[in-house]
Amino acid sequence: MATLSKSRFVQGRGCPRKLYYESKKKVYRNLNREDSFLKSLAEGGFQVGELAKAHFPGGHDVKTLNTQEALDETNTLLEQENIIIFEAAISFENCFIRVDVLEKVGNRFRIHEVKAKSYDSSQKLPFLSAKGKPNPKWEPYLYDVAFQKWVVSKEFPESNVTANLMLVDKSVVCPVDGLNQCFRVFRNDEHSGVEQVKDFAPEALKANILKSIPVDHECDVIYALTEHGNRFRGSFSELIKELSGICDGSVLAPITIRGDCGNCEFKTRGADDPMKSGFDECLFEAFGLEPAEEGSLIFDLWDYRSRDKSIKNNVIRLSQLDPEDFDALIEPVPGEGVSRKQRQWLQISKFKKNENAVWIDKLGWKKEAGGWTYPLHFIDFETTRVALPFFKGHKPYQSIGFQFSHHTVDQQGNITHANDFLLAEPGLNPNLHFVRALKIAIGNDNGTVFMYSPHENTTLRDILFEIEKTAAPDLDELARFLMSLTSSSTASERQWVPTRPMVDQCALVKQYLYLPQTNGSNSIKAVLPAILNESEFLKTKYSKPIYGKDLEVSSLNLTERAWIRFDDQGDVVNPYSTLPDLSDGLSEEELAELEGIEQITQGGAALTAYGRLMFEDLGAKQRKLIEQGLKEYCELDTMAMVFIHEGVLDLSQQ
Repeated sequence: MATLSKSRFVQGRGCPRKLYYESKKKVYRNLNREDSFLKSLAEGGFQVGELAKAHFPGGHDVKTLNTQEALDETNTLLEQENIIIFEAAISFENCFIRVDVLEKVGNRFRIHEVKAKSYDSSQKLPFLSAKGKPNPKWEPYLYDVAFQKWVVSKEFPESNVTANLMLVDKSVVCPVDGLNQCFRVFRNDEHSGVEQVKDFAPEALKANILKSIPVDHECDVIYALTEHGNRFRGSFSELIKELSGICDGSVLAPITIRGDCGNCEFKTRGADDPMKSGFDECLFEAFGLEPAEEGSLIFDLWDYRSRDKSIKNNVIRLSQLDPEDFDALIEPVPGEGVSRKQRQWLQISKFKKNENAVWIDKLGWKKEAGGWTYPLHFIDFETTRVALPFFKGHKPYQSIGFQFSHHTVDQQGNITHANDFLLAEPGLNPNLHFVRALKIAIGNDNGTVFMYSPHENTTLRDILFEIEKTAAPDLDELARFLMSLTSSSTASERQWVPTRPMVDQCALVKQYLYLPQTNGSNSIKAVLPAILNESEFLKTKYSKPIYGKDLEVSSLNLTERAWIRFDDQGDVVNPYSTLPDLSDGLSEEELAELEGIEQITQGGAALTAYGRLMFEDLGAKQRKLIEQGLKEYCELDTMAMVFIHEGVLDLSQQ
């Protein structure tokens, strides 16, 4: 019998059925289990929890994972008049919580729920909306602490219980170097955790990067509500009763299909996955829908904002959608690309017709290309933003650019991996070095610079604001360079217009190109294999080992590579899946240093890899492997942009 923990409460409020699937971990696949660890690792959530304890000296840590042992230890500690307990275990009926920090002062209990989420103490608290209800962005956190306050109040009805959210204040400047590296994350078969590996300066605590904010008013607002999210109507106590009943098996978990179900984590990895899909089971029970063909449901439709309306009308398949709702009767004008709704209808119509042919606005892409200046520069950044800063003078979640890759294409079509940059030296802020290296790479001509999504623009703008506060001798030169490339934020008081604005290749894809194999996704991880499969030119050229140092297509990191490989069905294997496994040949002790980043194939792993490199005691062998993995991953990101560029040129000539 499962208890209603605070994590199950938050999960169940969003979707009660997930409590059932979560209770059968060996039966149903949960795609978030690995992702959540990596995300918390990259952002510093584990470290924030450990730093919070330092704000409560003399606290007692209840470390056991055994429920009864934790309850017994907590109750013994609570016999003292005044006590501070970390991970205090409290139960009431079938509810069981572990409180991050519990202060007991006489008859008063103070709950501190620690989160890595940031807020700005110089601005108005964002917890409630203008209508006085919980702000949707803060709802999960507020409900989490409200549930804890309810449990403690019920278990100790004669006590006065107050609740606080302990958050990261992003307005605070870190006064010391290496705060992040004071804590090391570990993971074993039983659980994940964090340990403090070195002392931090007292100034770090005095800066109050973490602040505990009273949220009793917000809790009272939640307790007074009669609707708790989109799936439950009733009082707060009734919500707890239902979710608790689902956990102990006395209540059947209801199914309510809504637009956000497309993000459900209870999905399988494909037809060969031995585990079950809770998502498929819900659709079958609600609509009699058998496991659907990939890309066939309204959840798969790109940027579709009317999912809830469609579901209410029992419309769940793309084939049920009407053309009138998508401007389908308005033919795209050659040279102008497609609107959002027209692109959606492209996806729907091609699925309905089982048509795999590429759609491309050749005239529109040609018009865009007419404004480009050679050589073309394709850049990609790897960056990180962590809760606890790596460097003195940084604020929480401040941008750090630690790596870039740079490919060029000249007017004759010659491709060169011209530059790359990686600086992950413990204690050394890479931002100024990053910008200087980028200026050397792309600042010597007026060639058009391409990025994939606005991430590069945002990063350079953030770094501009940072370096302007330094006394760098080349500050004016670097600032002019950055402002020539970046666009100012519309929300910023400071405005400027770039003289050499970067081109967003992703935006070009959205407007002028649709590849049915992507199922509507515009992620470069989806567009790359799709365009490789469609372009005979790319398949012929890159199935040969022409990519590498001193080869036809030069590389700074690879000696020889045939990027195109085919699977048993004759389809191109996604090049990202062929990136190296860093764990090959390592001992068990060496493997521990690579936990979570055995293969760097996506951004979360890259952020985690940087964090790992910032530890001075990382083994030389592991450091070299991680750096090589990062370089190959980032190099593929910019080469993927080149593939798209070449592929569109090829498809435009067909």
